Amino acid sequence: MRYLPGRPHWRTVPRNLPPAYRDLVSELRQLKDHSRLSLTELGRTTAISKSSWERYLNAKQFPPRHAVQALCRAAQFSEEAVLPRWELADEAWNRRGHTTSPPGPTPDQTTAHRDAGGDNTDPEATRNFMHRTLLAASTLITTRPWATTAGVILLCTAMLAPAAIIHASYKTGPAATRPPICRLRSCEGRDPLTTACEDPVTVGSRTAADGTRLEIRLSPSCQAGWVRSWPTHGGFRIEVISSDGHAQAATTPTALPTAAEMVTTTMIATAHATRLRCCYYPLAGRPGRECFNAGS
Repeated sequence: MRYLPGRPHWRTVPRNLPPAYRDLVSELRQLKDHSRLSLTELGRTTAISKSSWERYLNAKQFPPRHAVQALCRAAQFSEEAVLPRWELADEAWNRRGHTTSPPGPTPDQTTAHRDAGGDNTDPEATRNFMHRTLLAASTLITTRPWATTAGVILLCTAMLAPAAIIHASYKTGPAATRPPICRLRSCEGRDPLTTACEDPVTVGSRTAADGTRLEIRLSPSCQAGWVRSWPTHGGFRIEVISSDGHAQAATTPTALPTAAEMVTTTMIATAHATRLRCCYYPLAGRPGRECFNAGS
């Protein structure tokens, strides 16, 4: 893929980032250019904020997988061609022990800072200071062992107490959650397994006469629902229906693939679980069905 004329001026990617991450950022920029969407338009299309895209495309924050998939859809480009690069970049990024915070200064920036007088530490003076400190500590331990031990204990307590308080505050504070990628009508027709609707609850379930397990699922954050099933055979049809009669469905092939352990419908918008209904057709296109509502 090549850059298109008139692309925006991007921030230079720091050279201290892993090569795989730099390659991924370059690919995402080209995808954005290929889509011919501004950052604002890209935010509306993908339900990911403009500011988030600015951070992802300027290498200020590592892009999550669902954002890369959303950009591929916006650019009408195959995810299979881009996700392997994301996986390599993710592995390299995690191997360096980074978080998703902006990268630090490059080695060149550190050198320039030192040359400008930002770091005037003399290594020899540092070694001499450490040597004198260790000698003084050794003398103190030899002459006053009990007082030294008590002082070390008090110092350790003073250092550990704030750390324990901070650790407790992190454990008791609210957990950070990722905002959903869609909500209500913007979720219509989407595959629930590829969205960021990570808080689904089962609001209704039933086992059909042929043993097929059916569940109605609802995501409160996305305000959308769907049906998932564990089929016993192929060639059946499931539907999730809202209170206004609108439906989303899934039909399996006659021969169910071996790897298909679970089948889901696409998503349907709803703000209330009680407005969802599931219908199961043991043989698609033939009479006979089993239906039940959420809450049953």
